[in-house]
Amino acid sequence: MKLRFFYIQTLPLLLAAAVVFLASCKKDDPNEGLDSPRLFKPSGISVRTTDTSATISWTAPILSEGQLLTYTIDLSQDSTFATTDHSFQSDTTALTIKAAELTLRQKYYVRIMANAFENQPASKWLTGGSFTVIGEQFFLPVRDIELTESRVTLRWRTTEIFAKLLLTIKGGTAQELLLTPTDLSNGFKEITGLTSDTLYSAELFNSTSGKGWLSFRTPKPTVYTVVLNPGDDIVAAVTNAANGDVIGLNPGVYDVAGANFAIQQKTITIKSLSNNPADTRINFKEFNLRGSGAGIILEGIYLDGAPNTALYFINLTGAAANNEICDFTQVKVSNCVVARTTTSFFRADRGSNAGDYRMNQVSVRNTLVMDVATTLGYNLFHLDELAVGEVHVSNSTFQNAGRTLISSTALLVNRPTITFDYCTINSIGGNNKTVLMDAGSNPVNFNFTNSIIANTPLPSQTVSNLAVRATGANTVIVFNNNNSFNFKNGADVELSFPAGTTMVGNHKIDLGWTAATQDFTLPAGHLLRTVSSAGSAIGDPRWSY
Repeated sequence: MKLRFFYIQTLPLLLAAAVVFLASCKKDDPNEGLDSPRLFKPSGISVRTTDTSATISWTAPILSEGQLLTYTIDLSQDSTFATTDHSFQSDTTALTIKAAELTLRQKYYVRIMANAFENQPASKWLTGGSFTVIGEQFFLPVRDIELTESRVTLRWRTTEIFAKLLLTIKGGTAQELLLTPTDLSNGFKEITGLTSDTLYSAELFNSTSGKGWLSFRTPKPTVYTVVLNPGDDIVAAVTNAANGDVIGLNPGVYDVAGANFAIQQKTITIKSLSNNPADTRINFKEFNLRGSGAGIILEGIYLDGAPNTALYFINLTGAAANNEICDFTQVKVSNCVVARTTTSFFRADRGSNAGDYRMNQVSVRNTLVMDVATTLGYNLFHLDELAVGEVHVSNSTFQNAGRTLISSTALLVNRPTITFDYCTINSIGGNNKTVLMDAGSNPVNFNFTNSIIANTPLPSQTVSNLAVRATGANTVIVFNNNNSFNFKNGADVELSFPAGTTMVGNHKIDLGWTAATQDFTLPAGHLLRTVSSAGSAIGDPRWSY
């Protein structure tokens, strides 16, 4: 009985052991119970935009060679993709989306996945990149002279007929403005009754779609310390002004009768009430900035040096003696005309040592400079003892402008940035000097961009074969999106640039200008109206209206 009992109880155990043994001998399948492998996701999203389209491109997933993959491309205004605004399909690794498919000037984020292929599920999403398409742009930039506290003139290209113009205050509703046949023929509309210090946007439409958009901010109201009339003693007003004062000028001619402006250890502003240099003129001799704290801001004035035989426009000195160490503030010239000085536009070399004179910023914007530094003894910006932080010159024209555009032997302080952007320069260079910039062995960032320079050197002169001399360590020179012609040394040798200069998007189109040319208007439809870094005209914008 005991033996029988033992056999009956152990038989199930032996059977179970056999099952375990057989199972352990079966070969394992690593894919058993798993789904088909997911596609790897794409990589390397990039977006290239024009005014009217966006092209999104990416790299196919790894291990996808030979697979005819398709992709889903989602666009969202939300970087988290909580909602999707647009979804597209593509069977290539690039997709071009037209402006008509998008909301203009809206920022979109991009994500992409590889769709399921055969037995492989879709990849995970790849998120990266954003873009904005602004739409066709028929508007021209707003000119400084045509923007005041209460008025603006909007200009556009006249190659298309427009149906309406909308003007919108930020956060407000759009107001439709009537475009008369005269407005459409002239290609501009003056808008009055604006509010100062206010952001506006404007949009042009043809019968079906937007054809241009821009924004502008009206200036803050100017609080004048004193307002002068022609015949008032402007020299005395400047002498008696306190630091921070703003001197306003009603239209007319102001003559200094041979006296210099003395701006002693203070920074003041002299500004025309009309903001129009065509109706407000100063016949000057010199603007002398004297000692630490001295600076000048000039806006909307025609400044003529000929009646008083001006040597310099801006001249830096010490408060009591030239060899003082001086911390000047700034020089800012905006929307002006500066004409006819014999020696220099800006002289800063009267200290004892390079760097004895210091200044944070020099700014020249929307200014026409002509017949300056004509004796060729000094340079246009002759900053040879001025340790300057930044020199920024933009939207300006220089005609018959001395032997060298800018020079300094004191640039070693903080490796300053010197920029000439959207400028037109005609007839410059002489006395065997360097035409564009001479920084010697001092480090500097020099950017010459979106500009036109022509006719070097001055008649009967010669210049260095190098357009720029700057050998300091870590110097960066950029010469991009420019047009140069008759850009030579005086012996029919083209000017060159130092090794390492960045040079992209440049042209050498002869526009037919001579040394005596005064009108630099670009021909309608010309290539140079489209080749700036922003796709607009190069050179001073005043010549592309």
